[in-house]
Amino acid sequence: MKKEIEKLINTIIEIHGVDNLKAELHSILGSSDDENTLTIIANAGIHPTEALHNRGTVYIASTGSLDFSSKESSALEIKNILYGVAKVLKSKKWKKVILVPFGPSVLSMNIKMLVYKILYINTIDVLHAGNGIHYDINVDHRKIAENAPQKD
Repeated sequence: MKKEIEKLINTIIEIHGVDNLKAELHSILGSSDDENTLTIIANAGIHPTEALHNRGTVYIASTGSLDFSSKESSALEIKNILYGVAKVLKSKKWKKVILVPFGPSVLSMNIKMLVYKILYINTIDVLHAGNGIHYDINVDHRKIAENAPQKD
């Protein structure tokens, strides 16, 4: 029985990734990764959400189509969304922030920067690799900056 379960778990990890398996198990057990984890979905409604997207407290920054008809309306849309995100970021001592980058990339980039400006932590970014596979990408920007060579 143990080997059968181990084989099944390895197959699930191979197909869906370890993070999807962990999120699904947390969902089944009725617990989240951490009560101080915030998952921000940049723009919901465009792509279907999965168990992976429901870790800790879930905040949906925006939904549906955004008004990008002009430079001014685009900037206003992004600023209004960021005000809502800032309010949530300041509402609690978050230890981990997961960013699901649905929607326009410029929106996700601005959310990521805002998280850093307010909490001084990097987001963990969910990469949609296709075929239902997702990876948590956690880049330590400080280490990259420290280790990058100086100009010759």
